[in-house]
Amino acid sequence: MYAPVGGQGLNVDAANLGRKLAAVVHGWVGEDILDTYTTERHPVAARLLQNTRAQITLMRPDPQTRALWEMFSDLMDLDDAHRYVADMLADMLADMLADRDAGMDVRYDLGDDHRLVGTLCPDMKLTRERPDPDVVTAVTRSADLLREGRELLLDLVDRAEVRDAAAAWTGRVNTVTARTDRVDVDALLIRPDGCVAWALPTGQDLDATTLVRALGTWFGQPA
Repeated sequence: MYAPVGGQGLNVDAANLGRKLAAVVHGWVGEDILDTYTTERHPVAARLLQNTRAQITLMRPDPQTRALWEMFSDLMDLDDAHRYVADMLADMLADMLADRDAGMDVRYDLGDDHRLVGTLCPDMKLTRERPDPDVVTAVTRSADLLREGRELLLDLVDRAEVRDAAAAWTGRVNTVTARTDRVDVDALLIRPDGCVAWALPTGQDLDATTLVRALGTWFGQPA
């Protein structure tokens, strides 16, 4: 049970399971994809329950807990401790710093060793091209693009071969060409729950089979 002051991760749980259920109902993927919900989210839920117990413990009014709370507050003044707790409680990427790898406390094993794959994508400011000739560019955010509840393919350096490889999934995947300085990759495939399902490193030749495999795994084979 979550404490009344908690409930961390519930939105991610809903998006994770909801999209997979929808894919099964539409007949895009088999029912075995539902097993990945437990694989991905059960370890996270176990940690969140541990966090909830810790929060409740720190709320006790006795002098011993007060001493513990004061020590915890001192620790939170340390940057590393603050970032660690923020990542753990928020269940999302903290701001990426130059001297810090992708600071994701949660990472699912999706069979890809790229540091972003399996993590929840940071909310990135994107400068995207618009078809309207009167509006050359527009600023948006990746979180806003995910609100549609559809998969998102971000082409971050205008690589036509990336868009072509995903063209058969147009009805299920939103493809957006945009620029950002938040991540050092050429392209990202993001699930509706914010999880990075595939990444193309900067300057690397595209192996289209890896993108097609990721698309097929999570979003089914094209019609």
